[in-house]
Amino acid sequence: MNNEFHAVCFTGHRPSKFPFDTKDPIMLGMFLSTVYLLAEEAVRSDGIDTFYCGMQMGMDVWAGQQILRLKKIHPEIKLICVSPFTDEIKRRTGKDLEDYVALRDSCDSFIGLKKEYSRGCYLQRNRYMVDRSDSVIAALSDFKSSGGTVYTVNYAKRLGKRVRIIDLNAFASDHGFPKL
Repeated sequence: MNNEFHAVCFTGHRPSKFPFDTKDPIMLGMFLSTVYLLAEEAVRSDGIDTFYCGMQMGMDVWAGQQILRLKKIHPEIKLICVSPFTDEIKRRTGKDLEDYVALRDSCDSFIGLKKEYSRGCYLQRNRYMVDRSDSVIAALSDFKSSGGTVYTVNYAKRLGKRVRIIDLNAFASDHGFPKL
């Protein structure tokens, strides 16, 4: 582990790319437990004291929520939420907006990299988080796509960061759920 950082960042798909129904409370609960346990292991075994969350629906927000749960047991850890642009909140509605605001208001630090959207801002956010982390916890179902999660995992690997992947397809089949 890099001695400069004691941090983990999260990356993963939005709910629509998960290979199981994320509205199923049992399946989502099992997934969230997996994220929680990986984060807890990082704190206990790897000395991690900081977690970066990218504030997007799905893996990002769910991971941030799990870190807030973990802080009840480990109040010394920090959650840093990183938004690619602060006007992003204007794009949120309903439960997505509620989750975003709750996470923003509960984290230890909120960083908005820019005020407004610009091309490549999500990749810039992902690089920002990886650059400040020892390792990445990623939730992936499509390892060959060209999306942001695959880019972030490959970027972290190129930098020699530890990458822990939750293979969502294997996760779904291991728990008796066929791929959607």
